Amino acid sequence: MTAYIIKSSLSLLLLFGLYWFLLRKEKLFVFNRFFLVASVVFSLAVPFISIPVNLQTTPKLESFIPAYNQITPEIISTGDVVPNAVNNTQSIVQKETPLIHISVVLFILYFSGVILFLIRFLRNLFLIAQKSRLSEKISFNGYQIILTNDQTGPCCFFDHIFLNREDYHNGKIDKDLLNHEMEHARQSHTIDIILIELVKVFYWFNPVYLLYERAIRINHEYLADNGVISDNSDIKSYADKLLNFITCSSNMSLTSGSNISFTKMRLIMMMKSHSGSFKYGARIAITLCMVTILFLLLSFKESKYQSSPTNPSQTGIEIQQNSVKGIVLTEDGKPLIDATITAEGPNNTLLKSLTFPDGRFILSDIQPGASLNIECRGFKTQTLKADFSSMMTIKMVRDPDYKGKVFTTEIQTINFRNSDFTPANALVVINGEILDKNGELKVNPSDIKSLKVLMDKEATGKYGDKGKDGVLEIILFGYKTAGTKQAVSKNTDSDSSKYNTHLSINHTSNKGELIDIPVPNLQYASVWTYHDTEKSNKKELRTIVIMTRDYFRVRGKVVGDNEKPLPGVKISASDNPAIVTSDKEGGFEIEDVKEGALLEFSFSGYKTYYLSTLYEVAFNEPLSIVLKKDGAPEKEDAYEIAEKMPQYPGGDMELLKFIAMNTLYPEAAKSDKAEGRVIIRFIVNTQGNVEKPVVLKSVHPSLDNEALRVVSMLKGFTPGSQGGKPISVYYNLPITFGLPKMNTSK
Repeated sequence: MTAYIIKSSLSLLLLFGLYWFLLRKEKLFVFNRFFLVASVVFSLAVPFISIPVNLQTTPKLESFIPAYNQITPEIISTGDVVPNAVNNTQSIVQKETPLIHISVVLFILYFSGVILFLIRFLRNLFLIAQKSRLSEKISFNGYQIILTNDQTGPCCFFDHIFLNREDYHNGKIDKDLLNHEMEHARQSHTIDIILIELVKVFYWFNPVYLLYERAIRINHEYLADNGVISDNSDIKSYADKLLNFITCSSNMSLTSGSNISFTKMRLIMMMKSHSGSFKYGARIAITLCMVTILFLLLSFKESKYQSSPTNPSQTGIEIQQNSVKGIVLTEDGKPLIDATITAEGPNNTLLKSLTFPDGRFILSDIQPGASLNIECRGFKTQTLKADFSSMMTIKMVRDPDYKGKVFTTEIQTINFRNSDFTPANALVVINGEILDKNGELKVNPSDIKSLKVLMDKEATGKYGDKGKDGVLEIILFGYKTAGTKQAVSKNTDSDSSKYNTHLSINHTSNKGELIDIPVPNLQYASVWTYHDTEKSNKKELRTIVIMTRDYFRVRGKVVGDNEKPLPGVKISASDNPAIVTSDKEGGFEIEDVKEGALLEFSFSGYKTYYLSTLYEVAFNEPLSIVLKKDGAPEKEDAYEIAEKMPQYPGGDMELLKFIAMNTLYPEAAKSDKAEGRVIIRFIVNTQGNVEKPVVLKSVHPSLDNEALRVVSMLKGFTPGSQGGKPISVYYNLPITFGLPKMNTSK
């Protein structure tokens, strides 16, 4: 609705500007009438008109590091595999409190105005009909003259001309003045008046229509004057009669008639000489050209479709068209994370998607009539018809033959900053005290008795309207809660009695270090709880993630292919309007970069370079970016992106299982208490084997070597393909190593 109002109002203002500057003072009365009425109709209709235009640009593949390999196995030194919420790179969906009350108020206000103006419109119609029925009528040249006792000036409504009875019988109304009203009736000016009045009913809150109402009415007077003058060449005589009959009486609503405020403009226009056919034609041509340009600008809409690329290696992947959205749940309605949904895509390709942490999924470019195959460990596989028209809700049934453990995930997330990094209004509460917006979150993890993320009704029910954006609530051991006579020191109801908790600050495991974060620096906090559906464990697994704003920075150095620094390189990130420029040493730093954002490095004479920040490659280490000169030869040994990406036998879950079962935690890393995420980059060749594995992100030499060893064991991939032919494709695989966490209780 807001977009419609903005678009239509903009059109009304721009078109009225054309009338004001090009047409208002010219004797183009008939064209002006058409233009003004058409402008109103056009502006009300143009928001519904769209002309699809393909404005999509796709980065070249040879300079794009993709963000598509979503496997993040975690290796724990004890051999236990723990679901790793910290490293999941998919978006966390946070519920926002809907402002229903504001929408309801605006809805009621709008329709109250519509009803009031509609009643006013109908009342005016009723008054005109009543006067026509009760007053004296005289037929004159095919028109009905209605003589009223009201002190109103001459006016007309369709073929009814309303005159004051006393003025008519006393001969005060000259024949030319009567002809003026008959011109209004003959040219059906009432239709224009009713149109603008109806617009007023539904568009009452927008004052733009007042400009059009006045312009239409004065143009009606010009038209009627011109009609009288064309039959009577004595303009001065007609002007004198007009001046002698000036009345301060107002006209009836919905009628066309003389208005004292228009008299001066009418006289000026009558005395004005014609500008000539060429000038008139030029103004009309310019006006029509400008209207056409305005129509195109307001109607253009970026197409959802893109023509099939003739050279995929240069133009990228075809824009996806048919999408299916849905949510996968357990029988009791809890979201299922990492459920796999597959469907048939174009050219007999197999499309695959994993569910987000909240159980939602989206699959694009699905063939019409295709079926979805939904799989999840511990649940029976389902096959359903794809529903393109609405959100699909899929409930999975437990597989009684599956003997392993099955976890469902509950995620609670609050944002201290919005998606554009502007401050939000989430609260931090410690021992019942709300921290100041400029305060500091300073707490020892071993002192934390309870940590919760409160959202929606749970937050507002406890903290009122202040908690509408969510609350990070921390209770420390020894805090005296309301209603207790002494401080609580026992561990019976602490988090440690219910959860095995993993705490992560900026994707780095906290080993008991003091948490010291300024509140303005907080980005978001998230609690992931893994529920064992068999309830075989006394304690549930839980991951707490705290991210800070200063983490989302990218810094590094840009050099040319001769390894010399490149100053003046422009660096930008998707969804961030800021653009930074490298200094004389090639150094740069850009803030507020989203996880998964696409960085662009551009410099005149060099090929534009693209880099994805997924898997925190850009956030944790200084980057070294090498730009190649335009025209430099490229090595086409492997593709970064392909129409069909490589697939491990059995899918992503089997790949995760293989990594977890074959990776050993090196003793050297245990001794050094080393842990973290190693990212390996390798090529899956046309035979489905692994080639040239390299460490893209290092943690510890022993962990790096172990990750390389396990990746080198992988084989049997279904190779990627382009145009139906097998090709070699780059693949990124993160492997997370974690040491067991010791719970400290008091």
